[in-house]
Amino acid sequence: MIDLSTHRQLPRHSAAVLWGIVLSTLLAGGAFAGEPPTAQKPEKSSQTKSDQLAERVTELVQQLRSVRFAQRENATEMLYQLGHATLPALRKIRDQKVDAEQTDRLNRIIDSLAEQDLESRIQSFLRGGEADLDNWPKLEHWFGDSPRVRELYVELYRMHPELVEALGGSRQQLTLGMNLVKRRLMERGVSTREMPRRVDLIALLLPMTEPGFDAGIEYDVIVAQLLQRYQVNDFHADPVIGEPFQRMVALWMTQSDENIREQVLRLALQWKLDVGLRLALKTVQQTPNPIVLARCMQAIARQGNRDHIPVLAPFLNDPRIVFRKPYLGPRGGDVQVGDVAAAAIAFLSDVPVTELGFAEPAEHDIFGIIYEELVIPVPPERNRKADDTAEDKDGADDLEADALDIESIEGLGQFEDELPKIEILSKSLQRLNQRRASARAEIHAKALKLVPQNDRGAPEKS
Repeated sequence: MIDLSTHRQLPRHSAAVLWGIVLSTLLAGGAFAGEPPTAQKPEKSSQTKSDQLAERVTELVQQLRSVRFAQRENATEMLYQLGHATLPALRKIRDQKVDAEQTDRLNRIIDSLAEQDLESRIQSFLRGGEADLDNWPKLEHWFGDSPRVRELYVELYRMHPELVEALGGSRQQLTLGMNLVKRRLMERGVSTREMPRRVDLIALLLPMTEPGFDAGIEYDVIVAQLLQRYQVNDFHADPVIGEPFQRMVALWMTQSDENIREQVLRLALQWKLDVGLRLALKTVQQTPNPIVLARCMQAIARQGNRDHIPVLAPFLNDPRIVFRKPYLGPRGGDVQVGDVAAAAIAFLSDVPVTELGFAEPAEHDIFGIIYEELVIPVPPERNRKADDTAEDKDGADDLEADALDIESIEGLGQFEDELPKIEILSKSLQRLNQRRASARAEIHAKALKLVPQNDRGAPEKS
């Protein structure tokens, strides 16, 4: 050890040299570094382990192309034993140009390790662990975080993994994921041999909740068909999943293609979703389709109130046919748009449709009114001549015409000896239709009286 106390006895240049040696020695030893040199060893050791793993993986992958079968098998087994920590390196090597033997073995190793890794993460996830699974926040956003929702996510991931991975991706990725869902449902025979499951419906609806994504009418039709077949009460009675799922359905309904609006409105009534009223009020002013109009009026009658009566009033004189009954007699006749409007106004006014003048009750707890049952009665013919036998015969044939439809009358035309009977029936039907038209006018007039005075105006004719 150097005795610094003797430096004054040395020549000046020797002392400077000595101090330089001491200072260099101290600096090299890290005496002024603030931390001992060993402080960097853990980071260096960790990096070394990572490098060692990468080098080992590279070495074993090279052995996968060995000419010796035993060496290829041994390398495969060693890679399995290294575990899922090797997945990033294995995937990177696989993406490079490797021969067929290596590619085949790498694919099997990566798939197996990925499955083990996924299963391990799933079990941790189900136990309430950290959620590091693909797009879990997408489902959590709608249904919250609970053990049941986590089970639902795992079921969704196992059945439709490509769809879950596509969430939040491009339109092309979402479309591809939905196509795979559709194919699996078809292979299972869903909607034909098998009832849809809730996870199937969620798989179809989730992508449609992505901002700006339009799945197209084909998928809207599929969703409508599956919802039609699903047990509505299954979701209504579910305190965890029911309400969020209905919000998801309502969002799809507002974005669905207008060409299936009639089916969507029917579903909204079945599922008791208030979105049906909003869609109906919007559509009733736009659609030229009488069947869609009738469905809109159903929704307004069931989910609306008296304030919506003025929306229906302009259609009271609309003669467009909504439903054609098979019989031509007193129990037959077409149902017109004006008939549905009148019945809907009566329903909103708490007036039975039979009191308005319809022949049969048509009220319904779910649909408000059943427009197919709106039968216009045929009142008795007035001012009949008692001594006119031909008229009496025609009147008697009213009941006979009641049992005939158009096809049966046309069938009689094949026989010449039936032509007089056809002529008699035609006259009878003409009188029936005239009396029905008169009854219809009275019904519509009664409905108009239920419309607030300031909102009546002049009903529009179509």
